[in-house]
Amino acid sequence: MTSWIGRILYTVAVALLLHSGYSAFEHLAYLKMVGKTETSLPVDIVIECLASVFVATIGVALVSGDLKPISLEKELASMSMDSIDSRPAFRTLHHRGRAIFRPVEVASNSR
Repeated sequence: MTSWIGRILYTVAVALLLHSGYSAFEHLAYLKMVGKTETSLPVDIVIECLASVFVATIGVALVSGDLKPISLEKELASMSMDSIDSRPAFRTLHHRGRAIFRPVEVASNSR
């Protein structure tokens, strides 16, 4: 249930953020058209932008779910020793470069 509420809140927050951006653009275009040099935004646009960030934060927190513990010991306790040992610690990926970037040899057709 909270996942759907979080998604709705996040969607509303994105719409509010887009609207506040559009309003700021229109306001600055109006000031440019009138010839005023004032570049400050009206308070309602700033409040709308801050409210959208706040609502988006709540929406993301509701959708994200439970956090995993940071402790490595708890994560390793659920794994077997074979799965821990089978993971490669270091991989070398430069062995294909010579074959891929080899200079092309031009074959000459002599008849």
